[in-house]
Amino acid sequence: APQASAPGQTPKIDIPERPDHIAAAFERIKLQNAATYDENPNTEGQGSLVPDRSDEHSTVAPPPVLLRPNQTPWQSWESFRGYPFKEVPLATTDIPSNEVYNDASNVIASGRRKALLIGINYAESPAPLQGCVNDAKNIKNLLIENGFTDDPTHMVMLTDEEQNSKYLPTKANIRRGFQWLTQGVSEGDVLFLHFSGHGSQVSDEAGMEEDGLNETILPMDYQKGQITDDMIWSSVVYPLPSGVKLTVVMDCCHSGTGLDLPFDYEPYTGRWVEETNPAHSKGHVVLFASCEDAETSADAIGKYQAGGAMTQSFILAYKENPMPKYPEFMAAIHGHLIDRHFKQRPQLTSSQELDTKNSRFSLIEGIQPNKNRTIGRIQRKKIRPGSTGDRRQSGVNDLLFGGLMVGGALAFADALFG
Repeated sequence: APQASAPGQTPKIDIPERPDHIAAAFERIKLQNAATYDENPNTEGQGSLVPDRSDEHSTVAPPPVLLRPNQTPWQSWESFRGYPFKEVPLATTDIPSNEVYNDASNVIASGRRKALLIGINYAESPAPLQGCVNDAKNIKNLLIENGFTDDPTHMVMLTDEEQNSKYLPTKANIRRGFQWLTQGVSEGDVLFLHFSGHGSQVSDEAGMEEDGLNETILPMDYQKGQITDDMIWSSVVYPLPSGVKLTVVMDCCHSGTGLDLPFDYEPYTGRWVEETNPAHSKGHVVLFASCEDAETSADAIGKYQAGGAMTQSFILAYKENPMPKYPEFMAAIHGHLIDRHFKQRPQLTSSQELDTKNSRFSLIEGIQPNKNRTIGRIQRKKIRPGSTGDRRQSGVNDLLFGGLMVGGALAFADALFG
């Protein structure tokens, strides 16, 4: 973020240099396909997303989908009622050897696609954001261009600009949305989840988290409580059967391990690192997070519209190369962030230990079967809960909760961050 400056002065920006591996990959991708954003930064040192009108009439028509014998019909948002939340207990289940796949072969896509998109600007709060609803709309357009269907059975968008209470991003609606997203899914189905808004952290009393803190997202009615990564994992990750793919983009502060996925990708070594206390599942879930757990995430003010820096970079990178290898895609996202003077470092975590040298990312295919021999939460080491007194207390929680720390929440971004 730009450093503070006196009124009337242009903020001084410390522009980070690209690491060599990111620079090489990003330049290779840019040569293949020119970027679609304005290269000229504004006075805040931030580039802007330019509407790409070249493909307005070239969207992919969703193919007709016939239910397979064992498939359950999906319910529309209007008819889906949800059920009481139940957190997955600390326990494990062994998977039969014939249900564990060690090769990199893909599951054949069923053609069924479903998406839940959440954008919250918190307009009436002391810490409003400006671009989160735009993020949800832009992701919606990207998905429609790639074959997702825009109807209440296949796509739900919750924003705080809505007049219909069923489509407001309240805590109850978000949790019901998680259940709707996973309802009736089976092998070959493709899901997408996007969240743009405020993120925070709370003390992890269970002793599972590496840093002693659970990551959270803040609903529109944040006074009713935050939604923890434990809740999200129990709701949208653990229930997925093998052969179902869920792509998640979290554009909020402290989102690095926001889904509690067991494998963290290290770009400098090209290897996956398993969490000390992993949470394994059967489905193929990948999280593209806007920053590390200890970092903040920028809400960018561009020439054309406000929006989250991560969401904009994700869209640009995918339009440049819609079938990249995972390391190339992460390098492209990071390259766009660096080019626009953002210091946040995007993170990639996964439910499966993917072959990053050969596996390619796609919004609609590239589904991997289960490779985990055991599913559930494993506690190898009980970690001391983190203390909110260890870090700066000014920021999102001070603004949202009137200076009172609620549930041990921790966030240190100012009102320009989410």
